[in-house]
Amino acid sequence: PSGVPAPAPGGELRFGPGVPVTPPPAPPWPTAPPIRPRPVWRRVVSVLSTLLTAALLLTVGLYLWQRLRPMEVEQVSVAANRPAGVACDVTVDVVATVRTNGRAGTIRYQWFRSDGPPGAVLTERVGSGQHTATLTLEWTFSGVGTTVGTATVNIIEPAPMQAGTRVRYRCPGG
Repeated sequence: PSGVPAPAPGGELRFGPGVPVTPPPAPPWPTAPPIRPRPVWRRVVSVLSTLLTAALLLTVGLYLWQRLRPMEVEQVSVAANRPAGVACDVTVDVVATVRTNGRAGTIRYQWFRSDGPPGAVLTERVGSGQHTATLTLEWTFSGVGTTVGTATVNIIEPAPMQAGTRVRYRCPGG
């Protein structure tokens, strides 16, 4: 014959190897090996490592929070150191004690006296670890007579706060 294949039943003409009747079987899916539980000592080490890391992060966080917190004024009190007995022409030290949280910073303050205009705005530097600062006003009295005045310290920064005291002067006439 002529090299042409004979027609298949039904009049179809096929060339080549043809289409297989059934597809080849698919390769089996790979299966993972069964998961073995980790040994107990590995689990204990993992838990301890996690706890140690959390404790370390907490410690570092608290340390930084304490170090980076700004200075705060917690309390202010004022007292006058009066000279002993009755004295004329004296200077009275009025002392404000400022209690802080121990952080470093600057206190801006101003003294007010009942007998005159407000004083200048002053500053006091507070070092780290220093929990008190002393602010002093020297108030000079002279002459004969009796007077009662008030001295008030006004904390401007880091937060507004005030405290005051009465100052009594008495000089008998002679």
